Amino acid sequence: MRSITVITSFLFTVLGATASHATYTWTPLDHPGATGTYLRGIDGANIVGSYKDSSDTHGSLYDGATWHTLDHPGATDTYLHGINGANIVGFYMDSSGWHGTRYDGSTWHTLDHPSAVYTWANDIDGTNIVGNYDGGIRYHGFHYDGSTWQTLDRPGAINTYLFGIDGTNMVGSYTDSSGAHGTLYDGLTWHTLDHPSATVGTYLTGIDGTNIVGYYRDSSGTHGTLYDGVTWHTLDPLGATGASLFGIDGSNMVGSYMDSSGKHGFMVTATSPVPEPAAILLALLGLALLPSRRRR
Repeated sequence: MRSITVITSFLFTVLGATASHATYTWTPLDHPGATGTYLRGIDGANIVGSYKDSSDTHGSLYDGATWHTLDHPGATDTYLHGINGANIVGFYMDSSGWHGTRYDGSTWHTLDHPSAVYTWANDIDGTNIVGNYDGGIRYHGFHYDGSTWQTLDRPGAINTYLFGIDGTNMVGSYTDSSGAHGTLYDGLTWHTLDHPSATVGTYLTGIDGTNIVGYYRDSSGTHGTLYDGVTWHTLDPLGATGASLFGIDGSNMVGSYMDSSGKHGFMVTATSPVPEPAAILLALLGLALLPSRRRR
């Protein structure tokens, strides 16, 4: 019995490590005719971001089959960052500066914080929008529920930026005297989340459940990262000289990377190994034990 117990314990240890391992499928996504593509938000099959061409920066929506240009009326540049259902948020520039915006599928709505010099809307979940604004002296995070603006500054921070929201959880970054740090605000408490390898800064940009995406910087450049609540994973496309993750929905994440030809958008999908090794090995273990039971 002791040998069976030891073998069983060993197998479960190996299986646990194997079953939790994920593989990743990378899909480049570039807006047709763009000189640079920047993907920022994802909800189901819909992905939003922006792209550059010879004239300006334009908002972009990709529905899994077709690319659509979405520019705020009167804007010189439009950037789309977050999507939830039919609602898309971002920001645009005109002759008076930067303004937050929400597009509901038919109408554009300008979102300017009442105390702001400039406003940037970064993500949306239901009617709740997060972003940041320039208060004239420092940058502040905000939450807007469709009627009330709430300023959210991390205690002790010089500047606060909120980039992603899921339920009551919001992620972003803040700066203090030591640099830039990732942060999670759960509605009550602020938590600092810094990638262990970051030497220049950590920036958290999207959240879905316990999974958080973003990017960090070290001496070698900028790297995409996924934090699952326990472990930090670095996610860099092969051949990239720099990468950032911005949006997450289930197992799908979107972002941008740089290579020798310019800036490109991508989607990366986390998948588990198939067939599941745990099921196979446990079945083999059960078969191995059957003869010994018959001999009793």
